[in-house]
Formats: sequence, C-alpha cells, structure tokens
Amino acid sequence: MKQPTTTTTSAKTLSSLKRTRMLMLGSLLALGTVAALLATQAQAQTAEPAATPTAAPAQPVAAYDAKDLERAFKFMDKTGDGKVSRDEASNFRGVSKHFDEADVNKDNFLSPEEFNNAMNRSRQP
Repeated sequence: MKQPTTTTTSAKTLSSLKRTRMLMLGSLLALGTVAALLATQAQAQTAEPAATPTAAPAQPVAAYDAKDLERAFKFMDKTGDGKVSRDEASNFRGVSKHFDEADVNKDNFLSPEEFNNAMNRSRQP
C-alpha cells in the first residue's frame, strides 16, 4: 500500500487553509459592508445637532478602497457572473435591505458600479 507523500498532504492542508482564510476575510469584509450600510440608516434617523460657533467644520469621510469593494462584490457574487442578484444579496442583511436603492437601473441585479456607488454614498457625511 502506497503512503501519501508529505508534499501532497501539505498541499491539501495549504489549500484548505487558503480557502478558510479567504472565507474569513470575505466574511469580515461583508460584516464591514453591513455595518456601513446600517450606520448610514442610523445617521439618517439621527437629528442633526445645532451648529455652534466654535464647532469645527466636518472633515469629508474617505471613500471605501476600490480593492476592498471589489473583494466584497466577488464574495457576494456566488455564481461568478459579474453581478449580484437579489438572492445572492439576501445573505448580507445590509445589502439586501438597501438592494432597491442601489439597483439604479432596476434590472434586479447589482453591477459592480452600482455596488461601489451605493457603498461610497453610504460613507458621505
């Protein structure tokens, strides 16, 4: 009986670790996306404080990094067709909740551009 080589076992273990790491990174990115979308809603519901003469002007909020948004989009796009369906978005509460707002062309899919625009609009002060 032939014993598996250490190289084969190591390659399988490495592949499994990479898959686990990608899943964890994708999950963290998805959680960040959801948190940002929820923060947008909370900000919309919060009354704006009265301006005081000593208040410093608000600093603009930086947009999300394009690579992070691309990774999040690819993580949600389970079919790999370059668009996120309502069903694919249903696994991400914040995305599914704001799906109709983000789907500008109303084709029931989010393109990478629609997703990026929606996410960066959520970062506006």
